Amino acid sequence: MGGTLAPMVRAVLAICAAALVCAAPSAAGRAGGASTQDVVIIGAGGVHLACTFVLPAGSAPAGGWPGVVLFPGFDDPAGVGTGFANAGLASVSCDERGTGSSGGSFDLAGPNDAADAQAIFYWLASQPGVSDTQIGAEGTDLGGAEVWDAAAAGVPFKAIVPADTWSRLDRALRPTGVLNARLFQLLSSKGPTAWDTAAGIAARSYRKHLHALTVPTFILQNREDDLVDLSQATATYRLLGGPKRLFVGWSGTEPPQNLAIEWFLHYLGGIPKAGSGVALQHEQPDVAATTYLKLPPTRSVTVNLPGTVLKRSVWLTGGPLETFGGGSVTIRYTGASWTQVVARVSTASGRLVTEGAAPVTQRAGVLKIPLLDEVALLPSGKRLVVTLSSHDATFGGTATRKIAVGRVTLKLSVLQRAVSH
Repeated sequence: MGGTLAPMVRAVLAICAAALVCAAPSAAGRAGGASTQDVVIIGAGGVHLACTFVLPAGSAPAGGWPGVVLFPGFDDPAGVGTGFANAGLASVSCDERGTGSSGGSFDLAGPNDAADAQAIFYWLASQPGVSDTQIGAEGTDLGGAEVWDAAAAGVPFKAIVPADTWSRLDRALRPTGVLNARLFQLLSSKGPTAWDTAAGIAARSYRKHLHALTVPTFILQNREDDLVDLSQATATYRLLGGPKRLFVGWSGTEPPQNLAIEWFLHYLGGIPKAGSGVALQHEQPDVAATTYLKLPPTRSVTVNLPGTVLKRSVWLTGGPLETFGGGSVTIRYTGASWTQVVARVSTASGRLVTEGAAPVTQRAGVLKIPLLDEVALLPSGKRLVVTLSSHDATFGGTATRKIAVGRVTLKLSVLQRAVSH
């Protein structure tokens, strides 16, 4: 995870490293010309972290290989650095405390994890053949939160790439005022929910610290992600004061992977090519991207859906449209025994465009349901469907008795001009 970096002299690094290295490499091998070693690093409180260290093939350049600390995500194993090694970047990746082969208790990108990140940083900086200053950090979902966690704590990285993650856990857990049950279940599945308190969630909401961050930051975010929506990335992008880039695309596709490596090669290795601004990858299968100097301009599209049923459809005029920036569904209702209303916006073929939920606090009235910020192409002449329910897989809840709904109003934020085809 990132932060701003003050140069560290090797003498200081050697002292730190002596306290951090627990064991010599336990295994060594070759992968794609790169050398890989299993190592153990001592984290906060003496916790043993199981790590994989990867060095590029060949002789290190003057000053050592630039390095990257890779923070694994929920489904990523440690030791995924061979692709970085092929680009000339050394790396280390560790099982997070309380997971995999690492000791300690799971901390969900909390204070102990930030201290572990500092230990990992100094270990990598002390290795022969690795630069002691030109070190960055990359991570996806849980790993991306680790990047922000360490950045807020001041771990001295020179460039960072957080992907598909939160900068405010409180907003991620309740993006529209109702608990995102899918995200909560995923976070809880990794370990005890000791973080699930007001103080614990606040400690994992890093955004308040990021306005002072000047480390070059490349944010990657999926076009469609109901676990952590685009609003987390755009809010953070607005805050950052240093060099920054936002890429909104499709998970796992080549452009964002290659661009992340370019980001590190530029800011860690001095190679001149590195973009900036906001790039929006088009709807698949088109992998082209449109680039903006800042967040793209948007406009609102509002339509009414009269009737009394809970599933209604509407034709949108003026397409093609491409959503960006969220929106809302507003309902007029009576006789509610529901505790929440979930609104799902989909195409006529059933593809989910966006969804949201809001708590019901009165038996009758007007309820505005905020929608997740997702990017989706709405071709011309296609019908949209709005479905209201008391529960769904994302926002949880249970089936309850009844509600009477009158007029429904759908408001979407869309790009001034759709870029996908």
